[in-house]
Amino acid sequence: MRVLVTGASGFSGRHVCRTLAAAGCDVAAVVSPRSAGKDAGGIEGASVAHVCDLTDRKAVHALCRSAAPDAIVHLAGQNAVNESWKAPDATLAANLMSTAFLLEGARSRPGCRILVVGSMLRGAEDGLSDSLHPYGFSKTAQVAAALAWHRWYGLSVVVAEPSNLIGPGGSLGLCGKIAVWAAGAERPAPGARVEPFQLSSLEERRDFLDVRDAADAYVTLLLKGEPGTAYALESGALRTLRDVKEAFDLAAAAPLPWRIGQSSAPSPAPRDASAAWALGWQPRIPFERSIADALEEQRERRCREEKGEVGT
Repeated sequence: MRVLVTGASGFSGRHVCRTLAAAGCDVAAVVSPRSAGKDAGGIEGASVAHVCDLTDRKAVHALCRSAAPDAIVHLAGQNAVNESWKAPDATLAANLMSTAFLLEGARSRPGCRILVVGSMLRGAEDGLSDSLHPYGFSKTAQVAAALAWHRWYGLSVVVAEPSNLIGPGGSLGLCGKIAVWAAGAERPAPGARVEPFQLSSLEERRDFLDVRDAADAYVTLLLKGEPGTAYALESGALRTLRDVKEAFDLAAAAPLPWRIGQSSAPSPAPRDASAAWALGWQPRIPFERSIADALEEQRERRCREEKGEVGT
């Protein structure tokens, strides 16, 4: 099965390409023009890489014709809430219109299965006006479009909505930011002062899912998911920010300085991931290992940077 993976050079994308290749798929990676240079060496697991601006309708349709995929995993998009406030139009283009263009491109491939990776931050389909930020609006609209193309045209579209992804691979989320900071805090430059990491509180709760478990889930949903269905992906354990702090403290090679706020922000309610579990997928990587692996990766990256090695 030839699988087209958008966002192949991103945090999730690299894991998904490797997982699909290990499952025997012929993986065609899609990277943006911005990242094409740094990915000149190729994407591990991919047999070919395509450079495409997914906000360009003609380019996306040409990509679908030339790549001739049997399936598509759509990971690409703008995933930062803060950036969405600065450029809501660009966020809509990256998250909604790229999805619409891919869905239309896939209509030329009868039987093509499409997995659209959404976000746990989206609201109900009819709740666009109540979105808390442009990012949530764009992801709500993205999922609504994916499910609409299934209803309207019978496309085999499945939606995955993961919780907070963690682990190695360069996440830009909270745990990824802490891993970068902690790797530097362990071995600061001579005379340098290590600034504490600011946590909003210790009591807020989040569900954290290892990105490698998420990649396994995406492959399961691509192969077995019911078209027209959105699947929540969760670890099944709500953890406090205290748990996050303690996991990094345990994995670190030196004491880490923290600054703790007193935020009373509400924690999201747990979601029901039983539909994904019923397909045979289960998260398997312990939270503590996810944290330790992310930190170890940043230590190695820091060592390469200190040696001046290319491709750090």
